[in-house]
Amino acid sequence: MQLLYVRYLAARPVDEIQCVAQTRRRYRCTSPLLTSESPAGTWRLMPATAADGQLALPADVMAVYDISRLPYAEQLRWRAQRCPQHATTPTAADLAVADFELFDPIRHHAHIHTRLPAPARRPGPASRARQAARP
Repeated sequence: MQLLYVRYLAARPVDEIQCVAQTRRRYRCTSPLLTSESPAGTWRLMPATAADGQLALPADVMAVYDISRLPYAEQLRWRAQRCPQHATTPTAADLAVADFELFDPIRHHAHIHTRLPAPARRPGPASRARQAARP
């Protein structure tokens, strides 16, 4: 993932990243960061470059979920790992630590993918209605 012009490795797939805020009932919020109402980033093939002085990488490009073109406030929301509702509630405490780690192409080489993921549809009201109608 690339946000604020820095690459991070998330602990889970982009559509499964969960808000870290504490709810009023003192549980962790179950809302995802990527919702149908929030702006989405785009998958891009970007150079898989190593830092100066490191060995060359076997892959020239890697698939990165890029949100660096979203508004600055939206990138800060992702970096704080808060859902849209808790992003506007700064008094809500964090119940967990954000699951992002600075991406190191040498240490995290197993996570470098040279192809873009297959397009996935974001869940919307129509897909939820179809799932509910199934026995």
